[in-house]
Amino acid sequence: MSEPVETIEVISVLAKLAEAERDARELSTDESYRAGQAAGLELAQRIVRELAGLPVEADSSRV
Repeated sequence: MSEPVETIEVISVLAKLAEAERDARELSTDESYRAGQAAGLELAQRIVRELAGLPVEADSSRV
């Protein structure tokens, strides 16, 4: 079996993920900001959660 190449601090990754989610929600309500960028950030957040096996909360607009 192969050994992990590196380790990560899960708590810091989850904190950054939560921050990105908050930012995406704020940006999605800001009409002056390009809607595509906010949508892309939300999609990236969902992908990371799914790949990490984390719950995808309030995700009714799943792509």
